[in-house]
Amino acid sequence: MLTDILDQSIAAMKEISELEKASHDAQKQEKNDRVYELAVDESYIIADSVSSAMEQFEFLISAEIKNKMEFILRSCMNAVAGDLVDEGVVNNIQKEINNIKKDILKEWQIFYHQIADQKINMLQTVRGIAPEKEKIDYASNKIKIGASWEFKKSNLDKMEKGLSEAESILESLGLTDEVTEFLKKVVLGKANVNDLTPDVLSWLTDKNMSSKLAISFR
Repeated sequence: MLTDILDQSIAAMKEISELEKASHDAQKQEKNDRVYELAVDESYIIADSVSSAMEQFEFLISAEIKNKMEFILRSCMNAVAGDLVDEGVVNNIQKEINNIKKDILKEWQIFYHQIADQKINMLQTVRGIAPEKEKIDYASNKIKIGASWEFKKSNLDKMEKGLSEAESILESLGLTDEVTEFLKKVVLGKANVNDLTPDVLSWLTDKNMSSKLAISFR
């Protein structure tokens, strides 16, 4: 009698244990599925954002990063080749995505400063002669938003608009090509006395900029 009760108890315990294990496995798989879904969404956002940056600014990622992105996309597809998403595979995908994001943003920072710094400095150089100084500030601030891209399309759009506004402001000042080149050299710290052509001197005088130009020996 006691043996029968004990056997029944053992059987019941095994059944409970199996149910608990199944429940635990289901919860674990559900967690893996959520992480995998987020990883796929994040991969799509990164790829889409990079495409926008390429289209709007001709930003090009290195071949190394491109290969890594293609590898991640293939890994996402292969992760569901079976019936279940493997936890180790998902964690590895998420780790690689984080590394790729860092690498892309490093390359973006270099690219951003190449196209934005000179434009912002040019705006500040002519700020004193611009009829509407607040427009220069608005354009500069929009361009600066691009420095914190973070794969947000809205940040790229604001930067693009700022660069367009900056170009319009500079064109509205009626700068000749010679004066424009002179100002670019001033911004880069490469202007010298030889760059003070009659056209440049005339422009400086006309815009009351002569007193703002400093001359020194290198």
